[in-house]
Amino acid sequence: MQTSHPAPTDEIASMMPAVSEFFEGSPVPTFAIDRNHVVTHWNHACELISGLRAEDMVGTRNHWKLLYAQERPLLVDLIVSGTIEREIDTLYRGKLRRSTSVRGTYRIDDFFPHLGESGRWLSFSAAPLCNSAGELVGAIEVLQDITLQKNAELALQEANGKLEQTVQQRTAELRASNEHLTEANQKLKTGFLTTIKIFSNLIEMRASHLAGHSRRVADLARRIAGRMDLDFNTTQEVFIAALLHNIGKIGFSDELLATPMNMMNSDTLASYRKFTLRGEQLLMPLEDMGSIARIIRSHQERWDGGGFPDQLRGVEIPIGARILAIASDYENLQNGTLLQKHLTEEDAFHMTLRGVNKRYDPAVLAAFQEVITGVNPNTETQTELCLMAADLKPGMVIARDLIAKDNFLLLSADHVLSQRLIDKIMAFERTAGIRMTVWVRTPKP
Repeated sequence: MQTSHPAPTDEIASMMPAVSEFFEGSPVPTFAIDRNHVVTHWNHACELISGLRAEDMVGTRNHWKLLYAQERPLLVDLIVSGTIEREIDTLYRGKLRRSTSVRGTYRIDDFFPHLGESGRWLSFSAAPLCNSAGELVGAIEVLQDITLQKNAELALQEANGKLEQTVQQRTAELRASNEHLTEANQKLKTGFLTTIKIFSNLIEMRASHLAGHSRRVADLARRIAGRMDLDFNTTQEVFIAALLHNIGKIGFSDELLATPMNMMNSDTLASYRKFTLRGEQLLMPLEDMGSIARIIRSHQERWDGGGFPDQLRGVEIPIGARILAIASDYENLQNGTLLQKHLTEEDAFHMTLRGVNKRYDPAVLAAFQEVITGVNPNTETQTELCLMAADLKPGMVIARDLIAKDNFLLLSADHVLSQRLIDKIMAFERTAGIRMTVWVRTPKP
């Protein structure tokens, strides 16, 4: 029998409207509950993996049906109820992984035989949702289908166990397994970047003046790196470091987050300057994040050696940190993080240029100037096109992150548009009463 449930709390409802469109555009199954354990969001990817429609789930406490045949708490429920440490051994013994990069976040990999035709392996992560006062108002859970990866691992184990087979047979099996691993790894990379963007948004919910800051810094840093012709891996590391460069501030009080740097006293400033070290420490346990952690550690160094924490000078500073320093300062001058006064884009631009050979690498600053002014001495065939939503076509690839008016991410760059996503964008226009422009990639001749 269907029982009635309380409506989602006003507090979480007021926090999440802009995120709703992102949920719908995300290829990763994602849902959220409020502090009453009532479902507030259930995206299309959740519908596809479970067969449960959003209209039947939102407003209920039936989110357990996504993973289990009988009612039981999910990670989000344990986070909301505050019982995760007490009940985790009973429900997920030996399977829980605590995040070392985002406090209060947990991950579990498990097999679910009732999903799909022959069951699926899922990796699901959950994190708390807090309001500006730091009070828990709900939780979010993100799922990734890792069936291909697990199946490929099992196939490799089986191949290694059959040593009596011919070299040709074993080679064919390993080749097939490698193809599965490559495909699974690519999906995990896409999910990884999407998850980073989600948590970047969640961190910034604590301070309204920071909304969208990390995304804008990351976009600017990536464009500077591109203008300098850096290789793909270095550019990607700078982009991810920019998304996470403020992670070391996660333990700051609301008062410290709201205080401009030029208004801090000596004690407050000493505490503030530790955030780059904390950011590195949070990421260092992740082996693949070592270079990104070093960029975060060094992005407050100065070209003249007067920065922190290591007083590095000139090219001793990693190139990614030199790029991030400019991108971050340019944004912080506008949002009131560095100065009590909020500068205009033009004033922030000119103040940043005055830091040449002091705060900033002159070569990086030149690339920054070209990005901001649009001056490019090596003009190439246009590879991006700005279109109105009504002119979008299925198959087009988004070239820049699509951002709502309140600076929340709706769709990330590199999304391939389908008719369903185009309809969602146009529906958002009608609901918000605005007209949106979307940057898409155009193929080079």
